[in-house]
Amino acid sequence: MFSYTKKKHPILMVFSAMLLLTACHNYFMATPAYLGTTFQRAATIDSLKLGNRYFILRNENESFYMSNTILNQDHKTVECTLDTILPYNKLHLTHGRRGEMQYKKSVITDLNVLNEVHVYILPDTVFTFGKYSLDLNKIQKIEVIEKDKNRTTGSYIVGGNSISIGILAIFTAIFASTFSFNFNFPL
Repeated sequence: MFSYTKKKHPILMVFSAMLLLTACHNYFMATPAYLGTTFQRAATIDSLKLGNRYFILRNENESFYMSNTILNQDHKTVECTLDTILPYNKLHLTHGRRGEMQYKKSVITDLNVLNEVHVYILPDTVFTFGKYSLDLNKIQKIEVIEKDKNRTTGSYIVGGNSISIGILAIFTAIFASTFSFNFNFPL
């Protein structure tokens, strides 16, 4: 005698949770710009400025938005106005979403991180909002934030494979439950 029994499959719930947790992520990275001589530093800043980048001055634990950046004719200093960083330009300061240098492509404000330039200087105690003259020799490093193509591609490959395996497992479980029979043999 054959009787059909409907089974609940905890495997479906496990794979559903795996699908939700394993998603495709977008990553960014900080690429150091070549500093070289004072003239090369000036050329780097000028080039990034022409690219309409959002400059952030980093002084130890403090960060400021550098607005109205103007490279002096002597190519030794940059004049700017130090201001508060806009809330949607703080993603890199917290190392991205979940602290993993991630951003969400679907969140428009997250995309601002890909337009940032971080200028790190030697510790300066005379720091206030307003007009500031940055001596190019004080710059320790310049980081240009850009998409981490390798890590993002890897994430999409792993995410795509996980989703494919999850969907296959769900269909397998559904198929198996459809043809699951209890065999009751009289003794």
